[in-house]
Amino acid sequence: MPNSLSDSGRKFSCSIKFDVSPGNTHVSQIVAGYKMLEKQGILKIESAQPCRTFRSSGNYEHNSIVEVEIGGKVIAYDMADGYQSIHRFDVLDKELERLDFYFKRSCDLKRHVGMKNADKIKPLGLNYLCSCKGNPYDDFIADGHSLGELKRYLVYLKTKKNNIYDYSIFESNGRHYDDYRLLFLTRLWDSSGISAQNIKRTYPYFTDAQAAEEADKWKASLDKATKDRIEFVKTLREVYADRVIAGVSADSFSQKLCPELIVDGSFTERHRYLDEIKKNYICITSEGLHQSIGWKFAEFIAAGRAIITEPLAYETVGGLEETRNYLSYNDTETLLTACDRLMNDTDAVHAMERQNEEYYKNHLRPDKVVLDSLNTVFDVF
Repeated sequence: MPNSLSDSGRKFSCSIKFDVSPGNTHVSQIVAGYKMLEKQGILKIESAQPCRTFRSSGNYEHNSIVEVEIGGKVIAYDMADGYQSIHRFDVLDKELERLDFYFKRSCDLKRHVGMKNADKIKPLGLNYLCSCKGNPYDDFIADGHSLGELKRYLVYLKTKKNNIYDYSIFESNGRHYDDYRLLFLTRLWDSSGISAQNIKRTYPYFTDAQAAEEADKWKASLDKATKDRIEFVKTLREVYADRVIAGVSADSFSQKLCPELIVDGSFTERHRYLDEIKKNYICITSEGLHQSIGWKFAEFIAAGRAIITEPLAYETVGGLEETRNYLSYNDTETLLTACDRLMNDTDAVHAMERQNEEYYKNHLRPDKVVLDSLNTVFDVF
């Protein structure tokens, strides 16, 4: 089969397998992107099926995967938060033998130096929970889950009814403002459920010592994130008063730890949140789990907002750059510096908003994420 997505005008067909494990909605973006390209006449989806055995089959180190066969190529999309499930790089190297390309959302190419198949690994870019009309993922999301798991998906399951997660809902309204406030909404992480025993059940190839070390690392990371986020919220409230909305989301953990910092629940309701971030806010976000670039960062890009974020630990695509698309901070002092810089320079905010609107249109809309990857594989677009 030719190394192209076109053959005398004939569209190439593809088959898609994707994970629908409980709690894993990361893959929806990629499946939606393929569906959007099909609607545009670029390709045809012959089959789209759920797969809950990516890891148990020995083909991958975890289940957060979309696998696509197209144009004689086998492409994998790794949508995991970080490298928390990849500890055996020799095993990963062998798994890559049957693949032509492996696009990794949270990608650090330096970690793959020395691997035989390192050149197959490519950065994917940003990820967030979004969908589109007719997304095959939505047809399978509820299948086979328990009642408790279905409750977690209740909001997402409304997608087909009222488009809560349709990609278009996230898009910028194109408005720019004369003055701005700050917005920082975050959640806290309870590390009490992490144990060496649980780690070893998930990764049975660990020794007891390795499992204990990994558990300690995960706990330390979550505890630091929680401590830092509380400090950031308190500082922003103290310094900017009525010029900021800053708070943590409500759950049993935050109720015990810092009830005074919990933000009004109506503000975080999905529709209102997506409306609010398009108003006159400079949006602040923090590092995601396992150093990932969190969903909020991508949502802010989609909305065409000016962004202040903790440093991005993983590779991006499409020329995303510090100062042009976002400012970064490491602690409360640098956070305040970044806030002051944008709060006192409306022109800089407008320029960043426009850059992010363009980035979204070219590299972040679901079809563009997939198209970028296919262009890497086939180089025809």
